[in-house]
Amino acid sequence: MPDDTSDQGERLLRPEVPGVDHVHQWKEGEESQGSVDDNDEEQAQWPPASRRPPSRWQRLYGSIRRLFSPVVTIIMAIAVVMALFLLLTNGTLPMPTLGGSSSDIPKAHVTQKGPIIVLHPEDHIHREAQKIHLSWNITKGRIAPDGVFRDVILINGEFPGPTIEARTGDMLVVTVTNYLEDEGLSLHWHGLHMRSANHMDGPVGVNQCAIPANGGKFVYEVPTNDQAGTFWYHSHSEMQRADGLYGGLVIHKPAAEDVTNKDTVAVDQEILLLIGDWYQFSGKTIFAVFEDPTSNGNEPVPGSVLINGRGKFECSKATKADPVDCHAVDLPKLTLDKSLRYRVRVVNVGVLTGISTTIPDAHIEMLTVDGGLSVVVPDDIKNQVSNSIGVVYPAQRVDYILSWPDASTVGDDTQLFITVDGEYYVGNWQNPPSQTFDIVAASSSPKTLVKKPVKRASSPPPSTKAIDLRNIHGTALATPLPEPDKLYMIFAVVEILSHNRFIPKGYINHTMWIPQDLPLLSLDRSAWDSHQLVPWTGPEPVWVELTINNIDTQGHPFHLHGFDFYVVGSHEGLGGWDYYNPFFVPWKPPRGGLMNTINPIKRDTVYVPPYGYVILRFRADNEGIWVLHCHILWHQASGMNMAFQVLGHNEHGLGGTPQSFRAAEYCRTRNDKPKQKHEKHPHV
Repeated sequence: MPDDTSDQGERLLRPEVPGVDHVHQWKEGEESQGSVDDNDEEQAQWPPASRRPPSRWQRLYGSIRRLFSPVVTIIMAIAVVMALFLLLTNGTLPMPTLGGSSSDIPKAHVTQKGPIIVLHPEDHIHREAQKIHLSWNITKGRIAPDGVFRDVILINGEFPGPTIEARTGDMLVVTVTNYLEDEGLSLHWHGLHMRSANHMDGPVGVNQCAIPANGGKFVYEVPTNDQAGTFWYHSHSEMQRADGLYGGLVIHKPAAEDVTNKDTVAVDQEILLLIGDWYQFSGKTIFAVFEDPTSNGNEPVPGSVLINGRGKFECSKATKADPVDCHAVDLPKLTLDKSLRYRVRVVNVGVLTGISTTIPDAHIEMLTVDGGLSVVVPDDIKNQVSNSIGVVYPAQRVDYILSWPDASTVGDDTQLFITVDGEYYVGNWQNPPSQTFDIVAASSSPKTLVKKPVKRASSPPPSTKAIDLRNIHGTALATPLPEPDKLYMIFAVVEILSHNRFIPKGYINHTMWIPQDLPLLSLDRSAWDSHQLVPWTGPEPVWVELTINNIDTQGHPFHLHGFDFYVVGSHEGLGGWDYYNPFFVPWKPPRGGLMNTINPIKRDTVYVPPYGYVILRFRADNEGIWVLHCHILWHQASGMNMAFQVLGHNEHGLGGTPQSFRAAEYCRTRNDKPKQKHEKHPHV
């Protein structure tokens, strides 16, 4: 019997040669082809000339295969396209559930701070000014501030970063070690004037080189001088502010200096609320979405709100096109003693949206804005019992007294409503992620109180009486503001242009800011490129009037480093370009009315209304190069930045000053001793 196994092996190993009769086989032991009679020429040829023709069934099979093969291919292609369409449109393809119901999703173990940061002014207001030394290690960790796990930047293992408390006149000495693997960083001390310390102000490309990754160090020396109030610090490089690199900074006024200060109020306790929008993806991911040409300049909107690093994202809102690692968490509860009076310091640490706060059964009395700058509430608002305040735009701050005059409600629980301004949600399929936090009443009295149950609501009640921050003004000046020595006018806009490949970019006066390798502070003005819009105010202190025209359909919160400024005019357009040009008809008043030089509000961050303008006035006497930019991170990162050079030289900039020398020296030496990439440190 022939060896079938050997036969199959021969067929598998032998190459297929055209013209070979596939039925004819050569078995082991048979006479080789070379031994065939040489006279039989036909049989001596290799391969044999004859070939058996295919059978009728084989021909039928081949015809059917050729007919249906393209049809099958088309059907498979259609199936793939439909699957992709359903996936991208949140269809009903059978996929693992990412949102799920709260009943079957495991609880996330988050390790952030409590929802209330209690301050301790008593530790600072009675002592002498001093140096406060801090050491910070910057790392990344995967945590879930709102139930969604993502990479968050930590300071000494904390998010948000440590809260700094100091007193007027203190010097903060902060040693920052950057243990991020692939990102340089810098820190900005928002609202502090940084006199004689322009090189410590933070903006990369203007005032300093970034602190290198993998162990780079920088020692910030931050003077508080004569300032007091609510401030904060945050990253001023990359997209790190959206990744959690921020924290609170409160400077208390010494008791001896606060006796005659209008800001003096009788309170039982001070608390800090760092409130802001929060994204479920990294800052770089969100910015890439904004910079995609298909975005049409629409800013990606955040999905949740955090108070002091705590919040809740509704997992049911997660889409299958953008999956997240979401887990059900409970909103943190705020415990407050309703028999006490609180000084509440609110900072909007978000990157896009404004916020308002409402406590229905409470009384809110406004104190200050931004860095301890006094305000006056109009009489018609002052005479009502206000229980809400807003809008506080990104980077702005507001201080107010929170109390419960009605003693009958002392034992009752209540709620804090965080309302997210919907300006940037217009035309978006998402709704603003306003959040309701329960306030648990905790009495300092030993008497047990019977609490009335609170009916949970998702939005403030109709009876809300709000303090509208657009209608407040400053304290009356002894004399009207001086007339300006210098006038500046700028136009701010996000533009989509063909030479930028239709990528949305932020512009000020047709200039899109791009940082240079070395900070402007360390260079002569002749070395600045065309992306640097930096007017020089002159060699002597002068009064400057700056008009910011907004030709966008949404507002821009602008922050000026190094100064507080008076807002002498503000106007929201009615759909057209209601801008103000002080050079066109100087004697004609702006569209929004006459300028207020008697009691203008003073700020360091101002909201510029859509299609409108603001007019600012400040005394340019703080030597340095001070950045002016939109505080919406996506606008800032895409180019909506400029700066003012105050004092110094028209050609050499700030060259020759100690600040310029120290900025240049750090850039030269920061990489002299690079750290090992995997160097161990306390928080990794």
